[in-house]
Amino acid sequence: MSGVSLRALVNGYGFLGRRVARALASGKVPGVKLVAVARSTGYIHRPGGLTLEELEGDIASLEGFVEGSPISLLEDGKVDLLIELTPTNLPTGEPALTHIKTALSRGIDVVTANKAPIALAYRELTELSRSTGALLLFEGTVGGGIPLVSLRRFCLRGDEVLSIRGILNGTTNYILSRMHFEGLTFELALREAQNLGIAERDPTLDIEGYDTALKLLILANSVMGLNRRLEDVRITGISRVTADAVSLAKEAGLAVKLIGSVSPDGHLTVAPRLVKLNDPICVHGTLNAVTFRLRTAGDLTLIGEGAGEPTVTSILNDVWEVVSVRARLTGARGT
Repeated sequence: MSGVSLRALVNGYGFLGRRVARALASGKVPGVKLVAVARSTGYIHRPGGLTLEELEGDIASLEGFVEGSPISLLEDGKVDLLIELTPTNLPTGEPALTHIKTALSRGIDVVTANKAPIALAYRELTELSRSTGALLLFEGTVGGGIPLVSLRRFCLRGDEVLSIRGILNGTTNYILSRMHFEGLTFELALREAQNLGIAERDPTLDIEGYDTALKLLILANSVMGLNRRLEDVRITGISRVTADAVSLAKEAGLAVKLIGSVSPDGHLTVAPRLVKLNDPICVHGTLNAVTFRLRTAGDLTLIGEGAGEPTVTSILNDVWEVVSVRARLTGARGT
C-alpha cells in the first residue's frame, strides 16, 4: 500500500511460519518486506528482504545465520512487525510472551497465532499495546480460519455477546468422532490420530482440555470483555470417555463432544458434554464450531477447520489489517 513499508520478522519456522514467510517473500501482502526469519536455533536477517529462493532450503545453512534469539532485532528497532509463531508453552507462555512484550513496548506491531501469551496475559498485553500505540492482533490463536475475534471487532459492535459455546479443538473432535462412528476405544482412536499426524506425540494439552481452555479464555476476554485467568476455567478432558458411554449416547440420538463454554454469568467450563445430533455445533472430524449467543440477533454459529492451512489465512488477514491501519495513519499525518 502507498506510503507503507513494514519490515517483518517471522519468529517460529514450523508449519505456519514457513508458509507465512513464503507468502510474504512472494509479495502477497503489499507494503510488507520480510527481513528476518527465526527458528529455535537462531535467525537470518536481510535488511533488503529475504527471497523465496533463500527460504527453499534450511535457513540455518544461509550465509549470515546467527545462533541465538532474535530479540536483539526487536530491541534495536530493526523490524516494524513481529509475527510470533513459536509453539505454545504452558504454564509460562515463554519465550513468546517476552518477544511480544519487547515488541509492544517499543511500538512494534504484533501478529501472533501463539495461544499461551494471549490467554495468560491478555489484559497486560492489551494495556501495553494501547499505551504505545502498537497493534496486537491474534485471530490465528482460535478457530484456525474461522474469523471469531475479528467478527466481534468488525461485525458485532452493535450487539452484545451473552455467551459462547463450541468445539474448539480438532484433535479431540476427531477422536470422539471416530469413537462415535466406528465404535473405537479412546486409546485406539488416539493412536489413529497420532499416526495421521492429527494428534501430537504428547497429546496432553489437547486430550486433557488445556488447548480448548486457552482458546476459550481468549474468546471470553477479547469477545465478551471479561478478565478471566486459566485458574478460573473448570477443565475436564476426554481421556476417561469410554466407548460404552459414546455408544449409549449415539443410541439416544446424541454425541459426546468436548465443549468449551462461557455462561452469561461469566463461568468458563471445558468438559465432555452430550450434544444433540441436530445441534449446529455437532460437527465431526477435525472441524470446529462455535455459537455466539447475541442479545439482539440470537444465536450465530460459525463452522470451519480449526488448524493447519486455514490458520495461515487468519495470520495473513491480520498482517493485512496492520498494513491498512498504518496506511490510514500515514495518510492522516500527511493531510
